[in-house]
Amino acid sequence: MAPMVVSVADEEETDEADESRMDSTFYSCHVCGDNWLSVREDENEGDSRVTFVHQMGMSPVLKRIAFLQRDEVLQDTAVDKWEYYFDDEEIEEKTWQEKLLNRRRILKSICTN
Repeated sequence: MAPMVVSVADEEETDEADESRMDSTFYSCHVCGDNWLSVREDENEGDSRVTFVHQMGMSPVLKRIAFLQRDEVLQDTAVDKWEYYFDDEEIEEKTWQEKLLNRRRILKSICTN
């Protein structure tokens, strides 16, 4: 994977307080061709929300959201709660994983042909 930092707002419009509350990174996998955006937002009371968004063209969006303590490193053991979405509809983790695997199979076949 090759991470790239993404600016979430025009640099002239942001102030330092907002900048510390949100950061984002774009990832691209050179094996399967998948791309996703990770956005971490600090919320009140020491909590953070990290949203991972996978989209291919105009097709539906696969999204999952992790809720964790602000100072913790994002790992499965540190996440208090995961939410899984297909577009704006909340779905079960198993269904989400199946859609992600199918998406990556399609992308990998495109990359290898």
